[in-house]
Amino acid sequence: MSMRTGRVRHLSVVPNLSDTDEPADDSATDATRRRLVNLVLRVTVDHTRPQIWRRVRVRSDLLLSELHAVLQSALGWEDRHLHAFSVRTAGATRRFEMEETLDDEPDDDASSEERVRVDDVLTAPGSTMTYEYDFGDGWTHTIYLEQIDSDIDDLRSVCLDGARACPPEESGGPSRYAQSLEIAADTSDPEHAALIARWGAGFDPARFDVDAVNAVLHSFDVGRSVLAEAVAAAPAIGKLFDRVRPTEVPSLMALLPRCELTIESSVDLPVAEVAMAKFTWFLDRIGDDGAELTGAGYLKPAFIAAIREELDWGLGWVGPSNREIDHHQVSDLRDAARHLGLTRTSKGRLLRTKLGAALAEDPVGMWRHAASRLPLGKESYETDAATLFLISLAASASATHRNEMLIETVAELGWASEDSGVFDAQFAAQATVSFLDLIGAHGPRFYFRQEVSDSPSWSRRFARDALLS
Repeated sequence: MSMRTGRVRHLSVVPNLSDTDEPADDSATDATRRRLVNLVLRVTVDHTRPQIWRRVRVRSDLLLSELHAVLQSALGWEDRHLHAFSVRTAGATRRFEMEETLDDEPDDDASSEERVRVDDVLTAPGSTMTYEYDFGDGWTHTIYLEQIDSDIDDLRSVCLDGARACPPEESGGPSRYAQSLEIAADTSDPEHAALIARWGAGFDPARFDVDAVNAVLHSFDVGRSVLAEAVAAAPAIGKLFDRVRPTEVPSLMALLPRCELTIESSVDLPVAEVAMAKFTWFLDRIGDDGAELTGAGYLKPAFIAAIREELDWGLGWVGPSNREIDHHQVSDLRDAARHLGLTRTSKGRLLRTKLGAALAEDPVGMWRHAASRLPLGKESYETDAATLFLISLAASASATHRNEMLIETVAELGWASEDSGVFDAQFAAQATVSFLDLIGAHGPRFYFRQEVSDSPSWSRRFARDALLS
């Protein structure tokens, strides 16, 4: 993985905190997990009088492509035409298109509806988005998040209420349909008979049958593809597949079901104590008063000696030096604590942040916080590469399978050749991989760059939690 001879320094993830008493941001105290809930949505067909509307309840991790199928059935459309979703944010419009549309007309400003969850767009009660159907006729719908329901005993999509029938397909859009309603109500109109024949004698524009709608909704095949399940569960995987064609990455597709992303986090205290041991020890050693640094800003030799003697590194260190600059293990630990927002420097001392003090004696909280910060990196190539390594770890992939997957995927992403794919991915993911090395997720032999790696049993769980965060 990352090179230790003539060692390349970590990619920058967050800036150093300055030498001030400025408090740390505590916003990341809890892992930013997307909790599964039910969402109650009111869907109105725009520009219809009387208004056509439905109230539906759907699970929050539904993909927009899956919401499309629910809307078609709840409203009564027949899915004959193209569609798209959009939302206005900060004065700009984000569009979520059909995969087929993006294949035919690539658009860097649009995302695939198959990679975005409903709760990525509708984030709080009052949030709205637009659903367009049949661009020729111009039917638009406003989707309004009315309520978040934490009761998830039943996660099936259900129609709760509604009014009026869906317009027939090919009815010309809102204005034309309004004219047709007037014609249908006037038996003396010369177009009346032809219109009723086209609509069918049984069509009643005022009729709405919620039981009939739910019979259709409940007949859906609720099974998801492996990719849909992975995208719905793991935001980083969704972002990755915005730029990757599943057919071109068979090795990656083979790993996804082995990640078991439908399993909820179940970390317990003994496991968290082992995995987070270096961080809890480091924060305890710094203490409330902080640790004095050398004039050059390094930890003092006595602190380095304690790191060597009191922490389990699996294999011995090189040489007797107690200088921080001579041992990447120390700089790895210090960098990782800073990246996680646990430490800062001020007036020549290394201090715990408020977050670091809060998590110093909470290994489970530390596990969840650390998982929530991965993958590390600001650039898409960094997070893409790190996501691939997390998938490999969560799936317990062999080195051979992992490397095949890396070569395929980075080539598909277009930023590495087959000859350099593994090396480029390792370099891009260095911050994340080095963090996993540090906590022992790859095993001590891996950390010291031996050929054999004995990953601990908890490493899959940590990688899975990182993907789910």
